[in-house]
Amino acid sequence: MAKVFLGVGHGGSDPGAQGGGLDEADINLGIAVACQAELVRHGVQVRMSRTKDEDDPLTEEIRECNAYDPDLAVDIHTNAGGGVGFEAYHTLGGGTGKILAQNIEAEVKAIGQTSRGCKTRANSSGTDYYGFIRQTKCPAVICECAFIDTAADRAKVDTTAKQAAFGRAYAHGILKTLGIAVQPEQVIDPEVQAAIKTIQTKAGLEEQTIRYLLNYQYGETLVTKLAKVME
Repeated sequence: MAKVFLGVGHGGSDPGAQGGGLDEADINLGIAVACQAELVRHGVQVRMSRTKDEDDPLTEEIRECNAYDPDLAVDIHTNAGGGVGFEAYHTLGGGTGKILAQNIEAEVKAIGQTSRGCKTRANSSGTDYYGFIRQTKCPAVICECAFIDTAADRAKVDTTAKQAAFGRAYAHGILKTLGIAVQPEQVIDPEVQAAIKTIQTKAGLEEQTIRYLLNYQYGETLVTKLAKVME
């Protein structure tokens, strides 16, 4: 089973870049949560560096990523500096990391965001500048969804729904890199949706576990029965 690590930039005492009353840390988390959900829906195992607003230093992100040993890693950020558009950074060596960046870029452009391109950056030693790219053992990229300090660009990520659109776009780019076809969204019966909420509340099951249950032949029936037992 494919594994993906999502670094969620900033958090806790470090809000990241700010603009228009928004913190980068919150935007990053909104995108990451949606990306995780879409990957899990396709059977991909996912680990996020954080799932709430808490301190999340880069050194810890890199340690967690390497310990998880994923196939791919994406560090999610929001830009600043008065520009416009999405951009992604990949390793100087190209390879799978470059392909991953290009696949995500294509999906982001498909939802209407402009792109500043897929880029590399070297340090004074001639190696990759960014630690997340240089020190992770798997192919890794850094994605900057938009500029938080440019009003028009910020408007593309200023709600949960807009952040979710970026998250799904990232996920689809990741899936393409993994060779996994994107599947249509399942229409879940309202009764089953209510049952899922009950199970998550009562048993504390993660989204990934719920997806596994639903994928069984009689998954929806099983979930509904479990919820009734827990009520």
